[in-house]
Amino acid sequence: MKHLFIAWVAFQRRTVSMQPHFGYELKFLSFSFRTRLLRPFEYLFKSIQTLKLFLQRKPDVIWVQLPPTPILHLAFLYKVLFNAQVQIVADCHNATFRKPWIHIPGTIKLLQQCDLVLVHNEWVEKSVISNGWSSDRVSVLEDPPASIPMNNQVSPADFPHPWIIFPCSFNQDEPIENVLEAARLAPELTYILTGKTTRAKGIHNLNNAPDNVKMVGFLSEERFNSFLCHSEVVMGLTKLEGVQLSVANEAVGICKPMVLSDTKTLREIFSKGAIYVDSLKPISIAQGCREAVLRKAEMIQEVTNLRMSREKDWLNRASQIENILTTHRSTGSSD
Repeated sequence: MKHLFIAWVAFQRRTVSMQPHFGYELKFLSFSFRTRLLRPFEYLFKSIQTLKLFLQRKPDVIWVQLPPTPILHLAFLYKVLFNAQVQIVADCHNATFRKPWIHIPGTIKLLQQCDLVLVHNEWVEKSVISNGWSSDRVSVLEDPPASIPMNNQVSPADFPHPWIIFPCSFNQDEPIENVLEAARLAPELTYILTGKTTRAKGIHNLNNAPDNVKMVGFLSEERFNSFLCHSEVVMGLTKLEGVQLSVANEAVGICKPMVLSDTKTLREIFSKGAIYVDSLKPISIAQGCREAVLRKAEMIQEVTNLRMSREKDWLNRASQIENILTTHRSTGSSD
């Protein structure tokens, strides 16, 4: 069967890491305008590209990364007009179930008609099912440990070590200002923030960052991997419960010590090799980073053990997902 995965982003580690197992063709549609005022035209352009891909590839199974949720409407449009037998898998990041995405007309109904709705941890699964969703269409598939080539070449920057790398999307749930203050409290550490700083406008104040904070912008995959591999510690922070941080899976993939928000979800998923901190307290973040650097050798071994157990568990779960899709196809239960 032909599997096609469409994501309206420039890159997403989860989809790349899952590709070798599920064997789907992966297409990132990353075209975007500089200003959000032109977002409707951006979505129109991506919609045309997406429909063209559906018509050209003629997939048996369509995977879509949500949000944005309008891509789900396109998948069902193709199903209704061109291939009633196509299966649709919605790979839902947490924001899918929050406004504005879940409030787009028709989104809930279409999600309930998918052959499979994948969520990234049990906390989200319980929340979704408690709101009346059918449990036989909702399944948990956590991110696999990322497969990242270890880059032993020249360092991507001449910043002083040790490095604490903090990949950012600059969304509201990220405690950016607290990280800047934590860096001020730990001047012996270099905090490297990746991601488009323009996304912080109106959300976070990036002014007056201390000298040991380096904002390197949005990086190519190769350069981002290089920063990851040359960092001493990988940090992932959120103010929200139920968020499975992609960067934590990247850290596990390359066996790096982690500094993570102290949430129930992150403690359960990343039970080894991590220092858990209070994201709302800069002093907690600074102390956690210092401890991770001091315990680096010990924590690397912990993360290595965690990686082996997570890889085994993920392969078992991925096989169950394949069986669910096979069963739905044979019974024609996607109606």
